[in-house]
Amino acid sequence: MIDYIRGRVFSKSPTRLILEVAGIGYLLHIPLSTFEKIPNQGEFTVLTQLFIREDQVKMFGFATIEERDMFQLLLSVNGIGPNMAITILSGSTVTDIKHAIINEDAKALEKVKGIGKKTAERIILELKGIIKEITTTISTSMDVKQRAIVSDAVMALISLGYGRSLAEKAVSEAAKNLQTINNIEVLVREALKYKV
Repeated sequence: MIDYIRGRVFSKSPTRLILEVAGIGYLLHIPLSTFEKIPNQGEFTVLTQLFIREDQVKMFGFATIEERDMFQLLLSVNGIGPNMAITILSGSTVTDIKHAIINEDAKALEKVKGIGKKTAERIILELKGIIKEITTTISTSMDVKQRAIVSDAVMALISLGYGRSLAEKAVSEAAKNLQTINNIEVLVREALKYKV
């Protein structure tokens, strides 16, 4: 899987970015929050998520780990596809989305174009527990490096066949058990001990 791309900003719009790398232009679909962080010219690194269906292949790009993690969480919700997930990220910040989910504020989510009452309630129902667990684990006391290790550990478990919810819980428990979070291998090994 392509984790990130670094290249020259060829063109950008609020929903699309084209990065040129070694003479090849990569088209990435992006949320508005990412667009605001992209320079008009020069080099830029974008985190990626590839989405493959029978009829389409799309690559999505994000400026931060938090944006990509939220995108992946939203995709885990029944009925939410990549375009809707990008729309949600474009209509609100990651912090505001988390806040709305934890506080069961369906009306805040409904303000995003295309999100009705039932969809907002489903997002809250399916993600509230996960978001609370992540918020507890990834505390504000963690630095950027530690948050990146936690995020990478979750992705490692998912690649080993864990569902996202179970991966989040396992890494959360592992992080609580460890004194320090500075090694992904140690964190993953500890998370693999987690029993359902």
